[in-house]
Amino acid sequence: MSVQASASTLVRIPPVAGELTGSWFRRMAASYGLPAQDLLRGILSSAHRVRVTGTPDTGLELFLNAPARTALARSTGFPLSRLACLLPALAAPHGRLVDDEDLRAAWYRPGEAWVGACLACTGRAWRPGRPVLVYPGAAGHICRRHQRWLLAHPGRPASIPLEALPEVLAAHRHHTALLRARPDAVNAVALAAAVVWSWQVQGWRSEAVWQDRIRRLAVVTGSVPAAVVPHALVSYPETIAVARLLGAPRWQHRLRETDAAEGTAAAMELLLQEISRQADRPWLADWLAAYTRTRPRTVSQADPLDRWLHRLTAADGIESNGLWTVHRAEARPTEYSDRAGLLTDRRPRTVCEEAGAAFLTGGWEPVPALQLGPAPCP
Repeated sequence: MSVQASASTLVRIPPVAGELTGSWFRRMAASYGLPAQDLLRGILSSAHRVRVTGTPDTGLELFLNAPARTALARSTGFPLSRLACLLPALAAPHGRLVDDEDLRAAWYRPGEAWVGACLACTGRAWRPGRPVLVYPGAAGHICRRHQRWLLAHPGRPASIPLEALPEVLAAHRHHTALLRARPDAVNAVALAAAVVWSWQVQGWRSEAVWQDRIRRLAVVTGSVPAAVVPHALVSYPETIAVARLLGAPRWQHRLRETDAAEGTAAAMELLLQEISRQADRPWLADWLAAYTRTRPRTVSQADPLDRWLHRLTAADGIESNGLWTVHRAEARPTEYSDRAGLLTDRRPRTVCEEAGAAFLTGGWEPVPALQLGPAPCP
């Protein structure tokens, strides 16, 4: 069967909701035993010129301009509106693709975090060496039905069983509830991740909760503890606890009242006490208060919690979106690089190599709306 003939009579392999277009395309090509690039060119064959940038080896995601999307829908027999609902990258053209008469396609890196879909949920859609890769969305990184934290690996199923980590499953329930209740929940979670990251880099060697979670995570993944330290899962319960508190209108109102009546220091003390309770760290409020008093002013200025409270209690108020802005220097990095050394006694390169080998650094990560201006660094 020729590529062009097969393109006109494609097997109806439906995409999975939220799937990468490139993932779906690889699966379709695998059903014919064809390279994805050959099938793509067969689908796009027309009287107009066809331009394909990159290859499946250079980018996991496939982007198409408007004429190419129309050709794809015609060849597969799926309405374009349905495909756009299921394939996020198909809903809008890539900024580097021109919508002219030429059919244009490009293989680029995904613009957002992606994970492998839950194998137990989508096993029938998987092909040997052709996993189902999806964009998890704000809280889709956990399959609660099968209790798995989904990881990012382009060639095989990769996930973490969570039966031994019930606090992570509980945090995910709170996370999804927060997303339903608040339109700004995504930004609140991202700022909370920056707050918790600021605790992690302080190097609390006596921190028992995280160390216990790291040990349990290392056991279920079969990895050394140093490999699991960089993963967002370690601080996920605390991140969601802080996000719920900072996003609660009742607490925002109470902090404003306290600031107006007793000053910012009193409002911060109240906030730290409640964070200590929510995070299940009885010692945290006193530790953070002492650290705030003794650290240099430049460090205080770079504290995401301090900035948030200042914006919340500002006399002239602040736009809702601005409340969750995070300076780049304060954000929890998605690539740990040398900062991993703050969390472990091992060399940063060793940590990153081990985490990468265990596929524990890919996938969901809270990404803040960064403020690009300079911010003081510790």
